[in-house]
Amino acid sequence: MHSLPKDTLIFRSQVFRKVREILWRDGFLEVDTPTFKPIVGMEPYLDPYEVRSPGGQEKGYLITSPEYSLKQMMANGLTRIFELAHTFRSGEMGSEFHSKEFLMLELYAKGMDDLALRQYIETFLRELIHTFGTKEQQQKSTTPNWICHLSVTEVFLENVGHGFSREDLIQTIRNQKLSTSFGQELETWQYEDLFFLVFLNLVEPKLGDGIVFLYDYPPECAALARVVDGVAKRFEIYWDGLELANAFFELSDVKEQRKRFLEEQGLRTKLGKEVFPMDEDFLSSLENGFPECAGISIGMDRLLLKLSGKHGLGEISPYWMEV
Repeated sequence: MHSLPKDTLIFRSQVFRKVREILWRDGFLEVDTPTFKPIVGMEPYLDPYEVRSPGGQEKGYLITSPEYSLKQMMANGLTRIFELAHTFRSGEMGSEFHSKEFLMLELYAKGMDDLALRQYIETFLRELIHTFGTKEQQQKSTTPNWICHLSVTEVFLENVGHGFSREDLIQTIRNQKLSTSFGQELETWQYEDLFFLVFLNLVEPKLGDGIVFLYDYPPECAALARVVDGVAKRFEIYWDGLELANAFFELSDVKEQRKRFLEEQGLRTKLGKEVFPMDEDFLSSLENGFPECAGISIGMDRLLLKLSGKHGLGEISPYWMEV
């Protein structure tokens, strides 16, 4: 275990208690789900840890997220749920802001869309800042625009000078020399690869101080979010440029979900990664009464890092390991 000072351990415990108090007060039920599963999420860019029995006869994976399990609970009739879950992702190493094990707060609320969830989470964060934030954070949180909501279109126009059509992205990558791939090779890239190459180099570093709710993504980046009026109804949260959270107005159309899973299987094949079977139990849950709801996952160790005013996960997380 990565050793932390006594006052840091107490701080973690106090924040967790407050998070639970807020969510219980607001009608959320705390649940627990499996950490070890035979089938994990399909996301092409996340790699789970494989676990085998000593003889090799049994095999499974440590979860990268409790998402599927929690959604199955929502399909069983629960309306507001949350979990503080231990999650694991291979390759999450190499900096003060990544850890291969981390604590995730994931919650779902029936009857909320992405806008309602943004408003709720802003209130949630303000209460945590008021209780645990540094004096500077508490002062800044009362000033205009320290916590702001911006669309992806707005930040692209401001920082890149245009939108995020495939043609615009390719031209920007060429002009800014963001890749060694040129000519026809860029034309074969997945849209998401083009988008995030531009976003991570030209947009994310310029999000500035404070908390930014970034919403309405390109439909190609929908993941498990609904697409409404041509945009993916999802948002991410950044605090001083550090990504804290990812949220969706949840997709409930099982045919569309299966189509996206097939596309992600194809992409994993193309990337030379292990291709997982579809989680048919999860897909069945979408057919059997999955409600209109929104959900969010928040990296708790990063949130604790920002609230504490410290500078790296090594100062706040017992899970962080130096490379």
